[in-house]
Amino acid sequence: MSTSKFQVVVVGGGPAGSSAARTLAAAGIKVCLIDRSVFPREKLCGGLLTLRSKKAFETVFKTDWSPVIRAVSRGARFYFKDKLLNSVTDYKDIFFTCRRDYDAFLVELARKSGATIVQGHAVQAIDLKRSSLALADGAEFQYDFLIGADGVNSQVAKTVFGRAFDQKQIGFGLEMEVPVPAEAAPINEPEIYFGLLDWGYGWVFPKGNTLTAGVGGRLKSNPHMRETFEDFLRQRFGRLPSAKIKGHFIPFGEFRRTPGRDRVLLCGDAAGLVEPITGEGIAFAMLSGFYAAEGIAEALATAQPAAALEFYQRRYSAIAEAFQQANALRYLLFPKPCQRLLSKVLPHSDSIPRRHMDLMADELSHGDYVRFLVKNTGRGMVKVLRGRAGK
Repeated sequence: MSTSKFQVVVVGGGPAGSSAARTLAAAGIKVCLIDRSVFPREKLCGGLLTLRSKKAFETVFKTDWSPVIRAVSRGARFYFKDKLLNSVTDYKDIFFTCRRDYDAFLVELARKSGATIVQGHAVQAIDLKRSSLALADGAEFQYDFLIGADGVNSQVAKTVFGRAFDQKQIGFGLEMEVPVPAEAAPINEPEIYFGLLDWGYGWVFPKGNTLTAGVGGRLKSNPHMRETFEDFLRQRFGRLPSAKIKGHFIPFGEFRRTPGRDRVLLCGDAAGLVEPITGEGIAFAMLSGFYAAEGIAEALATAQPAAALEFYQRRYSAIAEAFQQANALRYLLFPKPCQRLLSKVLPHSDSIPRRHMDLMADELSHGDYVRFLVKNTGRGMVKVLRGRAGK
């Protein structure tokens, strides 16, 4: 059995893991990135990238991401079930990628920075006492620090905390990649659908010659999610497309307040970092991977290895604050009475969809967005009632 020693081992080669590995390698720290898949590999994801994502990518990888961007939009369309409520055009950039291409691109950037990449070998066991992990092929890796970036079903999180997520809080998503007929009119803007699910929403994202259609929400509130999704597909496309429906768990507001223990740090989906309002995960994955790496680098630079989690937590607190506010915001957007109210107010407001895009662009805080919604939904309802009274 072969044994390799690294200062840091990162498990998971998605945006969080690649961000951590790239940052550590660029700092001259000996790091190994391990993933059970061989890149490029398929990854179920809508592939929407916000201006927040772009800023995070440029901070971490310091290069241009245009080689893996499939489409760019400057607006969005908002629906309640099948009714168009409002739309925004020519406002803020939204980007779309294929995760197969995007993740492989990031892994390669980590490799070019000096990270050792081990692909196609699953982690079989993690021994926290010995600071080692074993792969299915028998290889063993010893580490000073371990970063778990291995997704919502994180083996690292299970090893540290006994479970990866709370079954009562987890979300679930269903998606289909729908080919666009050559004769069809192009779709240039993402479509967001409220009213389809309890505590969730649906989407259609443009990807050039395909559309990514999906629904996602709290699992326990939607026992018939597949039937709902199939009805949505029939309504949106006039038929049930023949492409395959795929599903995956989504961390839904249950992010980890303390993202690790001792010298084991968690980031990305392994830390529950999927924002429940916009569904954004890629930006927070990259940021958390970057912060975890910076925390380890600071611990090594100051000869305080036991303080790595503390140094990471200081940086992570900015993400935690945003997620706490997003969790509170769920109660203004997802309950059925609130969605019905939104469906009445949104057609009469130009500012609400624009502020939503400002939130996605990281130009408006979640707290300010909450205050804006409370204030403007009240005003909007007054306008609706006045309009009815005038009829």
